[in-house]
Amino acid sequence: MNTEALARRIIENRRELHRERFARRKDELFALYPRLREIEAGFDGTGMALVRRVAEGDCDSETAVREIMEENRRAAAERAKILTSAGYPADYLDDKPDCPLCGDTGRRGGELCSCVRSQLDRELSTQANLSEKLTSQTFEGFRLDCYSDEPDPGLGISPRENMRSIYNICRSFADNFATADENLFFTGGCGLGKTYLSSAIANALIAKGEDVLYVSANSLFPILEDLHFNRDVSEKNRYLVEKVFGSALLILDDLGAEFVTPFTSAELFRIVNNRLLEGKRTIISTNLSIDETERRYSPRLYSRLTGGYTILKFFGEDIRWKLKNRRGEQ
Repeated sequence: MNTEALARRIIENRRELHRERFARRKDELFALYPRLREIEAGFDGTGMALVRRVAEGDCDSETAVREIMEENRRAAAERAKILTSAGYPADYLDDKPDCPLCGDTGRRGGELCSCVRSQLDRELSTQANLSEKLTSQTFEGFRLDCYSDEPDPGLGISPRENMRSIYNICRSFADNFATADENLFFTGGCGLGKTYLSSAIANALIAKGEDVLYVSANSLFPILEDLHFNRDVSEKNRYLVEKVFGSALLILDDLGAEFVTPFTSAELFRIVNNRLLEGKRTIISTNLSIDETERRYSPRLYSRLTGGYTILKFFGEDIRWKLKNRRGEQ
């Protein structure tokens, strides 16, 4: 389902939920206070009463309108008294929109209202398979100051300088996703920001309405195996596999953590190769080096990765303890 169709579904669902909730509210109160039902019925019949009185020549239209308005005013005052005496707000039976900004239309000035946008973002994150933790990881929250600025003797640059370059490449990848033709391969040790930057890219693209799937290798390959051997596979997992091959961006996290077999190696090559052939973008994150990836999987995969991916090498010390300590200081 594309973003516009999903937004329309959200708006209609919100309206239907509002109608059901408001009807339930009235039914509950009418059961407790039957006089409220009579008053509401009187409001609903106001228009017909006006037409009838004028048609029967009972009075002219101006007099009829004035008298009915006065009758409605007295009824509204009685309704408010019943409600407030029972502990409810005086306007509890007024059908007010849930969102005062857009009046439950879902749009303001031709754009989606924030009430729909926030729910749309949550649903797109769910479709992308992002956990609650990952949805909070954004480019704006990335901390370069957690990386050492001491140059690595073997590489000649510091982890911070290296990460600044990687950050800029990732930011450009997200900013130019619609026009650029690029895939990313993150390689390096634990706690260096690979998952964080993958999530930041995912969240930036989800905000633009792009079709993203985020999945770990450790959870994906057992599902592919079950599907291949005709084992029982849930509809959710079938949908996930469809998105592995069909989503605009696939983020395959923690490659190498899975149990590697000839089947997983062949499936990984199939995923990488198919997506390259179809021009769909992919990000792969792993603790393995590019050479270790070749030895663990296959030279064919190595060839596709080195030929079709930008290799980004993460190095330095695990920054997770630094982040934890700095949060504690704030």
